[in-house]
Amino acid sequence: MEYIIDQANIVKSDSSFITASMLVRDDSIQLMKDTILSTKLMRMNFSSYVMTPGHVMIVDELPAMAFHDFKNHIIDHYLSRGCTTLLSVFTIQHEREFKQKLKLAKSYLFNSPIDYYFAIRVPIEKLTPSLVRMCKRHRLPAVFLEINDGNSLGNVAWGWIKEALYQFPVTFIPCLRKAADSSKQIKKAWKAIMKEERLPHLIECPEAGKALKKEMLMMLGIYPKKGDLRVGGELNYNLFVYPEDRIVETIEDLDYDSHIPEITVHRGIILKAGEAVSFRPGFGNECAVTVPGHFMEGRR
Repeated sequence: MEYIIDQANIVKSDSSFITASMLVRDDSIQLMKDTILSTKLMRMNFSSYVMTPGHVMIVDELPAMAFHDFKNHIIDHYLSRGCTTLLSVFTIQHEREFKQKLKLAKSYLFNSPIDYYFAIRVPIEKLTPSLVRMCKRHRLPAVFLEINDGNSLGNVAWGWIKEALYQFPVTFIPCLRKAADSSKQIKKAWKAIMKEERLPHLIECPEAGKALKKEMLMMLGIYPKKGDLRVGGELNYNLFVYPEDRIVETIEDLDYDSHIPEITVHRGIILKAGEAVSFRPGFGNECAVTVPGHFMEGRR
């Protein structure tokens, strides 16, 4: 099917808008420009909406559930909020658990209606070069590190970890478990070590169920396949009602993170329209990252 999305208010990376039209064919964007002239194709006017890419969200330690419970969980926490891609984090306590836990994590998402990636959570004391290489082998772009105290940061052989990152720079994400005062000290030590060793990292652990920012998606290598509206890309988007009573100049004026999209589309299929949410079991695909941080090279 081929059609034109007309006058879409598309969110740019700097949170401002561009107004553009898109030629859609086979559920992907074939052309994007100010105006597309055609008298033959069906046109859909989106001028009354703000258009964002479909959200990518973290689902942390998804448990085994009956299908009914899984369906309700995904609808309530993800589909209804405009999520079209999951980053599923599973926890291991020892390296030897990796393959079995990954297999379980995949089985839990067998009926997922949206696409998904995987990442691991592990105590920092168990971080080893061989575990990093295992993440490389299975194309997992992130390691969430459970950190209980600042001393554990200094006990990691970061030089060996860095060598293991060659050609696949996994991102390290700190998950702190201490009180506020101690957390400040740990964060300070974390920043210093990551900067000294020049390792790909985040400063804080992102919250599950919230849309991940473009910078993080770029670092993980999920962007631009997800989290972007571009020529050649999949048709994944959210539509938010454009307020009629005022001019919206940036996405911050709309505060879309705290709003519920009116419409959500994943690979050209409508998942949400108003209050109605469609759950298509197994429509989601497992995705793999090619090279984390590839599009960050110019920013480092």
